[in-house]
Formats: sequence, C-alpha cells, structure tokens
Amino acid sequence: MAVEDWAWRHPVELQDVAWDCAAASTAWALQAAGLPYAEYEVVTGLGPSRISPVHGLLDASGAGIVDWLATIGVTAENDAEATWSEIEGAAGFQPMIMGGRGWYHWSGVRMGGSAFDGATRGYVLLANPAPGWMDIGQWMSDDDFAALGPFSAVWFTKW
Repeated sequence: MAVEDWAWRHPVELQDVAWDCAAASTAWALQAAGLPYAEYEVVTGLGPSRISPVHGLLDASGAGIVDWLATIGVTAENDAEATWSEIEGAAGFQPMIMGGRGWYHWSGVRMGGSAFDGATRGYVLLANPAPGWMDIGQWMSDDDFAALGPFSAVWFTKW
C-alpha cells in the first residue's frame, strides 16, 4: 500500500467512553480507509466476547479486531509483540492501530518518517482517541513506546 491509498490525515475519532479506545481507533482506521463506520458500530460488531465496558478490549493482541474486520470485508493482520521499528516502518503505508499494555490504551497510527520521506525520525504521528492520556498527545516517540509497552498492532492489508 501507499500513502495515497488512504486518508491518513482523517480527523481523529475521539472515544465516547473511557473503555472503548480500541473501538474508536478502529473506527478512525475504517473511516480513513473510506469506510463509514462509527465507534458504536465497531463496539457492536466486536460484541461482548471481544470488548467490555469493564475491561475494554478483551484480547490485547488485536486478534479479535482482525477477526471482526474480516466479517465486514476488511483484510487485516495483527502482531501481538510489535517492535518500534515495525511500527515506525509501517506507519503511513496503510490504516493501522496499536495498543500498549503499559499504556492501557489503543490509538490510530497516522504516519512515520519512512512513509513520509524515507527517513526514520524516532516518532510516529497518531490519531489518539484520548489525547493527553498518560502524557501522549497526537505523536509518540520511541522512548514513549519503550516505556508504555509492550505493544500490539493491527494493520489493514485490503479494504
């Protein structure tokens, strides 16, 4: 995929409630891919076996998100132990979300230096549905990533 294949500048989908950051981030990724899904539709689609008002996303690997995306015709993959270089290298080439176990949060991933101009920069731009959560706004550095991980990632491969 390429930067031109999706709307990485699409406005962030702010989460409606404290526990559905994964759903808000997934809704943003779908909207950025041109698929008009709202946050509540993602929550409904994931259902109580995958997301909960008490615990949020029930599988930190992102596998449940990938399974649900398949039911709506979106092909995606997940990496339960994503590294910084994988995130930074993939950021910007397709809709993508990531979740940090130490961060207790999921966010959309907009852009990294590799996709922008081929240079690594030590940070990625986010579509963070809760800007300011644990002092992370709309970008994350490699140091933040190390402190708030480990991380999982879900990226779209066909939509």
